[in-house]
Amino acid sequence: MNISISTYQVKKGDTLQSVAEELGISAEALKRYHNTYCDLKNLIGVDLKGIQEVIIPSKNQIAELKEVQKQLSYSEKLPALYLNKTFYYPTYEVTESIETLGQEDIKINYSTAIKLNEISDRGFIAIVNNSDFKKKGQSPDDKISMLSLACMESISPVAFLVPVQGKLKGFYEHKTLVKKFENKRADLESFFIGDINKAYFDKFYSNITKENYLLKQFCSTLLYQVLFPEMDWFRRKKEWEEEFFIIQNSFPVNCRFITEYNFENPENVEIIIKGEIKENCSLQELLRGLKLEEEGAETLSGDIELKYTTHKLTKQLQKVEAEVILWHEDEQYNKHTLLLIAKQEEEKPKKKYNTLVDK
Repeated sequence: MNISISTYQVKKGDTLQSVAEELGISAEALKRYHNTYCDLKNLIGVDLKGIQEVIIPSKNQIAELKEVQKQLSYSEKLPALYLNKTFYYPTYEVTESIETLGQEDIKINYSTAIKLNEISDRGFIAIVNNSDFKKKGQSPDDKISMLSLACMESISPVAFLVPVQGKLKGFYEHKTLVKKFENKRADLESFFIGDINKAYFDKFYSNITKENYLLKQFCSTLLYQVLFPEMDWFRRKKEWEEEFFIIQNSFPVNCRFITEYNFENPENVEIIIKGEIKENCSLQELLRGLKLEEEGAETLSGDIELKYTTHKLTKQLQKVEAEVILWHEDEQYNKHTLLLIAKQEEEKPKKKYNTLVDK
């Protein structure tokens, strides 16, 4: 097969970089192309010293090289394929809202602190603490909310196991979590007195002792699903199917996802993951958390959009915007949104020193 070869005559002052820039490709790509087709005596080393002419790609090949470079450039700006200790900021501010047909809207704000501790053979221990809960801008003052928060605070922070591929896989020392509640229960009962409160504590204790059940409670929330994704979500080039919890404490449903990108911002990358329910299930099944054998039930549809903003250089997670919408009989039944923004550490004011000049 004959290959048509074009050459560039090297002039005084030319460098490998300047010739490559004129062609619109990287110096490394030009060097690699030239060395593929040149004689051994004309191989390009670190510069063009001793090189009289450079073999250059055709216009079509240049276009292909530019596309490859573009994709490589994009890939370098995305988070790593595996989780690392610097992926998360220490603290995030979270706003979560739920709109359900026929019910009062719910809006809460809280802070989420994350710390990753590396364990050599199992990935990471993710220590997570949710605090400073506010409902409609105010600290909850109704008894049920206060009781629920007090119970959750008694076992916080919670330590999870997260492999390098991402996604919560279990608790780190589940028995320690249970022990924390046992140690604090007496103090809680001295404040929350009465048979109703005691029954609540009994139920809470029973639930946290069931390790798999408790893990599902966390994993089925929108917060933990978006906060601990599979890391390769950020780099998938084709559609894929995966289970996702549309409603907390229900069962996961099979959804189809696709990943899109926005690289226009000079500092950040937007990774948009769009999904839709593909599994046949009804609203009643999801609300009950149980699949039924009934046929002819109205099939539920739903849309998911998860928008991750990461820094191009540090690859840190700066923001997540999540939205899950359920449609029932062509009407919006439920809309669950979550906004998670990294809390930037305030810079400490620099000390000012006054120079005293003797007069």
